[in-house]
Amino acid sequence: MKKLPMVVIVGRPNVGKSSLFNLLMKERIAIEEPTEGVTRDRLISELDLKGRRVNLVDTGGIGIVDRQSLEQDVNEQIYFAMGGADLIVFVVDGQNDPMELDRTVAKRIRQCGVPVVLVANKIDNDQLEYEVSRFMALGFGEVVPISVIHQRGISALFKALTAKVPEVRESTDFESDLNIALCGRRNVGKSSLTNFLCGEKRVIVSDVEGTTRDAIDVNLEWGELKVTLVDTAGLRKKNQTEDSIEFFSVNRTFGALYRADLGVIMIDAERGVSQVDQKLGQWFVEHSKPCIIVVNKWDLAEGVAEKGDYRRYLEDRLPGLSYAPVVYASVKEGVGIQQLYDVLLELQREMALEFSTSRLNDVLQAAQTQKRPRRTKGHVPKLFYLTRLKQNPPTFLAFGKGVQHISKAYQRFLSQYFRKHLGIKHLPIRFVFKNRQSLYGES
Repeated sequence: MKKLPMVVIVGRPNVGKSSLFNLLMKERIAIEEPTEGVTRDRLISELDLKGRRVNLVDTGGIGIVDRQSLEQDVNEQIYFAMGGADLIVFVVDGQNDPMELDRTVAKRIRQCGVPVVLVANKIDNDQLEYEVSRFMALGFGEVVPISVIHQRGISALFKALTAKVPEVRESTDFESDLNIALCGRRNVGKSSLTNFLCGEKRVIVSDVEGTTRDAIDVNLEWGELKVTLVDTAGLRKKNQTEDSIEFFSVNRTFGALYRADLGVIMIDAERGVSQVDQKLGQWFVEHSKPCIIVVNKWDLAEGVAEKGDYRRYLEDRLPGLSYAPVVYASVKEGVGIQQLYDVLLELQREMALEFSTSRLNDVLQAAQTQKRPRRTKGHVPKLFYLTRLKQNPPTFLAFGKGVQHISKAYQRFLSQYFRKHLGIKHLPIRFVFKNRQSLYGES
């Protein structure tokens, strides 16, 4: 498979690596916070570098002092990224003299044997620009002075990067069949599942809660599927959110869910369904987003009921998700992984189903023959015909009379009836109702 050049941003903590990453990407992907150790995993996004496409990688700060003792894990991720780099962007703080940690980073970079662009950030005025030559002592030649905050020197930086980035070694787009967001509360096994599928330690796994902070995109080929897997930050109760870092992490999680084709809600079998899990379930119901429920650590769940009983427990605690497939797994042991793959294939098949308008309207009329909408406040709603509005999730636009009086209960009946008669077992079905005057509600 062809591969784009890898451009990796490195440096000591708090020199502006994530801010530079976001500026180059023209999007706030990485969390920016003036706190050492915010970025832990590798963030990878595709960048158009003046007509040259590359994978841009943001990394954590080398030499962080992490309050959760994950320094070794963070450094492992950084060195892994550097080992695969085709070009390294070495960022330093232009407002201070080179530090011992800068020299440590420089030594590590030289061992990689790849081209380097040395960038002095925080050069907010001309006087500072005159002083950047002091960084030439690090041994990487000319220094590119920039200010991310004031967007100074960015054109010169693009020019320097374009001059040093190698040609595409192998090239084509990774066209994903499914974009899947893993979500759940903290320490439930999302990163472990990502690493298991990748066959490498792609993201940091630790017993420390809250290890993953960004939403990490990983492309992988899994059997017949090309998958973009998004490992999101673990969630907890809103009143337990500690700081702005965690606030941004939560926003990243829900941003990943919005853009995903489907989500995987991971449940800890030992601890059962939490309030956080219920909140996530409610989000999937409200947004009609397809999902799979993975009950992880099933092998450790002593004293829990059989799978059938546990399924009923899930349906009771996660109302509205009775259609969602459930996979019982032990990610560490590789148990349930094949079943998860089989379910994904089935969901992909259902997402691709096509239906003629006549077939849809036959089902609509049959549904109304079996059960008609109830009279409400003297009005008897009537549905005449419908058409498909959206492929995923299956969304239908239904035209009728008095549709504003169609109850939520009848909308649920229609969803269940259509799911049964169209062969859609595992996807939410959504209806939009319209009469001659206006547009009403959803199911």
